[in-house]
Amino acid sequence: MKCSEVAALIEELAPPRGSDEGFRFGDPEAEVAKVMVAWMATLEAITAAVEAGCNLLIVHEELHYPYSHINPGLENFLCWPVNRARLVALARAGITVYRAHGMLDRFCILDDFGKALNLPEPTVAEGYFRIYDVQPTPVVQVVERAKQRLKLPHLRVTGALDNMVQRIGLPWGGLGLSLNAGFLNDILRYQPDCLIAGETDEYAQRFCQDAGVVIIETGHAASEEPGLEHFAKWLGKEIEPVPVLFHRLSPAWVVV
Repeated sequence: MKCSEVAALIEELAPPRGSDEGFRFGDPEAEVAKVMVAWMATLEAITAAVEAGCNLLIVHEELHYPYSHINPGLENFLCWPVNRARLVALARAGITVYRAHGMLDRFCILDDFGKALNLPEPTVAEGYFRIYDVQPTPVVQVVERAKQRLKLPHLRVTGALDNMVQRIGLPWGGLGLSLNAGFLNDILRYQPDCLIAGETDEYAQRFCQDAGVVIIETGHAASEEPGLEHFAKWLGKEIEPVPVLFHRLSPAWVVV
């Protein structure tokens, strides 16, 4: 099976393929030995792929920094040390990289975040908005449950820990960042009292403070990897006997 044939299967899942998706490096017509699915093509993930004998790496996030379609005119960005290091590692190992972003969000990533948190069926499921009504629960208990379910030692919380939560919204991935303040504003239309986010920042935290909404940060990768693991299992069944592995990235930071 060729890399392009694997890509065709992905592109049938939840079309259309976005302009930010598709092959990012390597030969689309290469024969696939093994596949690895990871959140991002970090050096850690590339090393894991090499050690496992994978020559197709399917990732959710962009290979390069910065997003070239958002930052036009940066003609030398491929020479940045981080980009050069990744490209050299991929070239040496002969690994092809394919990015599946919005397609996998629609296929499973958003809903799998809610399932990973053990939330009930969503009260609202419109586009990328998910709202869950729960029994009144103190914020501190919501936080502890999220830590247990996602196997995370620490979470960042903006808001009073003794507030009662009844309606939860999920700005997964990077939708809790101030870059996506428009999404945060739109999800407030559904009147959540708590947001369990992927990644957030202080601008967005101040936004939530003044909106009177608690926001809990789990991490960008942490909120999306349950769905990516689901996708890896699905793909493995579709392309048997070609092995499909899932690589969970180690945390990017520690509390000191």
